[in-house]
Amino acid sequence: MIKIKSEKMKTTKLILASLFASIAFTSCSNDDSEKEQAVPAIDKIELGLGNSETATIGQDFHFNAEVTASDKIENVQVKIVQKSTETYSKPWSHEITWTQYAGAKNATVHKHFDIPEDAVEGKYDFIIIINDQNGSKLEVKKNLTIIKQKI
Repeated sequence: MIKIKSEKMKTTKLILASLFASIAFTSCSNDDSEKEQAVPAIDKIELGLGNSETATIGQDFHFNAEVTASDKIENVQVKIVQKSTETYSKPWSHEITWTQYAGAKNATVHKHFDIPEDAVEGKYDFIIIINDQNGSKLEVKKNLTIIKQKI
């Protein structure tokens, strides 16, 4: 009889140890999920007049987006870079960083800026980067076509 009880005790201890271990691993994986979700978000992106995803060299360009930080915004950047799959007459890229949103939880980024005269016609990646004060960042890539001004 004593051996049976000790076997039951061993089994009970083993079950309890397994239960505690599974709880510990479950807690860790939930923490990881929360960290993964702690990134900025972006919504309602508009590129170009009428959201046409087209820009004209030397002309005003419209950019609008709703951004939300996981903590607080550090800055908002846009980069216009040539696609590796396209051919261009010369290398060209453009980058702008806006810091006036620093410290805000969310913001409507409504900007107008000129496409520089030295821009090159073609299809580009328009990259929007939201940097958060907690070190996380979100990058969203959209298509943009840059054309010459029609005379």
